[in-house]
Amino acid sequence: MSTDTATSEARPIVLKVLLRGRHLQSYRAFCREYDKVAERVDKSLRGGAPSKAQFYRWLSGDMVGLPYADHCRILEAMLPGWQAEQLFEPHDGGIEFVPEPPSATPEQPEETRLEPEVRRAPYGSQIGEEFTLSVPRAEFGEAKIDVFSLPNPQPGSLLDLNWETFGLGIERLGSQIKNLGSRLDVDICFGINEAGLVMATFLSSSRFSRCPIGYLRCNKVRGGIELDDASVFPESKDHPTIVLCDFEVKHSDAIGYLAKQVRERYPTADLYFAVFGAMTHGDDPRAYSFDDLAGVQNLRKADFSAIFIAATMSPPGIEPPLELR
Repeated sequence: MSTDTATSEARPIVLKVLLRGRHLQSYRAFCREYDKVAERVDKSLRGGAPSKAQFYRWLSGDMVGLPYADHCRILEAMLPGWQAEQLFEPHDGGIEFVPEPPSATPEQPEETRLEPEVRRAPYGSQIGEEFTLSVPRAEFGEAKIDVFSLPNPQPGSLLDLNWETFGLGIERLGSQIKNLGSRLDVDICFGINEAGLVMATFLSSSRFSRCPIGYLRCNKVRGGIELDDASVFPESKDHPTIVLCDFEVKHSDAIGYLAKQVRERYPTADLYFAVFGAMTHGDDPRAYSFDDLAGVQNLRKADFSAIFIAATMSPPGIEPPLELR
């Protein structure tokens, strides 16, 4: 069964019906039209069509939030009269009936309109575009992982994550670990500070056969961080496989320092790194390559066997639920 046929069994969304009506429901035809529209709208977007997997997720409606802003621009230009939000709504008519663009809705009364600075994303809709990112891997070179971006509706402020977004990120890390290519038998899963400890607890239970959980509690000092005496280092066999779990990675070399501390205690360890959010260099929350990450040099120097990343975000960063530190 083809992907397109499979997605048609579910209740279709407006985008699927419109593309079908224009004979653009196949991935190849859609990409050709995408580039034609990009040439007219913004030439820099030519060649930037979504991946095949992402395209069919669009058609199935299996998304949280909307595609990345540039994709929305192209879709709205490709389908005049439709807004991106409307394109991803369920379609109530027959699959062969191509709907007309909805009439303009009356402007919201002045007294009830929310100002942009107080508008918040609805629960569960913090996730932006999903994309594929190539990350370093000791065995067989680079590997591709599925990552999602975290657009910030209030640039300059930390993005407060809700529990659903936090949970989806941990699930995404678990999926990347599951699809590593071989079973990852972990001896210790370390959580870095409280948010990392939550991540380590879930991953240990769901992916690592309830392996022992370690704890790296960090204190900020002038010029960097140091380990608190409350840190916990479980006993392990020789040549252990260890996963470090951190909530976010930015510019500092905190992860390099922590990897060194762990290697001093487990000299023959094979280290892996799982991080919820990796910061990009600029205002774009998406990383188009691994080198677009702010901490890329530190991650490379840490020499991890594999790196797992759930999401990318722009400065100043993200805040976990309950302000877990």
